[in-house]
Amino acid sequence: MKQVNLSGDKTTVELGMGLTWAEAYQELSKDGVNVVGGRVSGPGVGGLTLGGGFSWKTNQFGLTCDTVKTYNVVLPNGTITTASANTNTDLFFALKGGLNRFGIVTSIVYETHPQTPQVWAGQRVYTGDKADALLNATEVFSRTVTDPKAQVILTLEGLPVLALTPVVLMFYDGPDPGDSFAMFDGIIPVSSGTFKQPFASFVAAQATQLLQNNRGTSHTVSVSAVTLPLLDAIKTEVKSLTAQMALHSGSLVSGGVDPFLDYGQYATDSAFPHADSPLLVSLYCAWGLSIDDEFWIDSVKLSIANIKQVAIKEGIFKDSFTAYPNYAVGDTTAEELYGTENAARLRAIKSSVDPDGVMELAGGFSLQ
Repeated sequence: MKQVNLSGDKTTVELGMGLTWAEAYQELSKDGVNVVGGRVSGPGVGGLTLGGGFSWKTNQFGLTCDTVKTYNVVLPNGTITTASANTNTDLFFALKGGLNRFGIVTSIVYETHPQTPQVWAGQRVYTGDKADALLNATEVFSRTVTDPKAQVILTLEGLPVLALTPVVLMFYDGPDPGDSFAMFDGIIPVSSGTFKQPFASFVAAQATQLLQNNRGTSHTVSVSAVTLPLLDAIKTEVKSLTAQMALHSGSLVSGGVDPFLDYGQYATDSAFPHADSPLLVSLYCAWGLSIDDEFWIDSVKLSIANIKQVAIKEGIFKDSFTAYPNYAVGDTTAEELYGTENAARLRAIKSSVDPDGVMELAGGFSLQ
């Protein structure tokens, strides 16, 4: 299930669900094309796509699921079928954010786009005393930069030996970013790895396997804009959670926000509603011992609730916003993930394709 089958005209590619994004990008780079896929090396092609999929190219083309042409699926009754804009259209809708509730997806056909030989991208790491300056720079970037090829991700990380470590990932989909990131230039990092490099090399360097032997959870809230009070609330929650690490076998706390432009203009009819271009605030916690599971799960939910209250006060939260499935905590309800209307539609589709609840055996979010 690791096939990479590029069409003759190079406008679409079929990717097997056994691939990681790093593997897919490496193969596609040989033909000078790319897809709207994952931003780090570890996640699999299937999981990210079925949850919606935010990408370094989302500003330009939408979510990963918006660029899917066809899903190849084995239904719970064993039937092999396809879902597209013209065939099994309800199933096509459901698989765009509806995760693993409807069958086993074996491969996906994506639209492709030309990829420049090099992009300007990388990571900068800072000491904690630079946090406020970075919050200001991120707010300025989100408010002023309109080039869809430019993107940043700010994360504030808490570690057992370091109270607060800001990290900024910068990406420009081309070799010359111009002054897109000028607001960060006066803030001196302790390490800087931003330079011209192949897209596949950049993503491969963003490893997520470092925490694969930890326990972990994440949660998220969506907002319509990035403001300084919102960023300060994220910092406050990261510092609060980091202070609990020694008592609860903590190994990492990470909080951040993803500024995007109006990617909702590319939104298709999808289980995960994103026509309003929601921006993601996320918190992730990792720890070592099972006895601390309840503490960290409850804590990350409380922290996101606190950040949401700030977003409401700032006027940047909409009742129509839902929790992004790939970041949401495990007991998030179908209505919280998809909204009332989409949740009802997904339940009807699931009853049609999986009346016996076979896919419930795979775990994951419940639609009930």
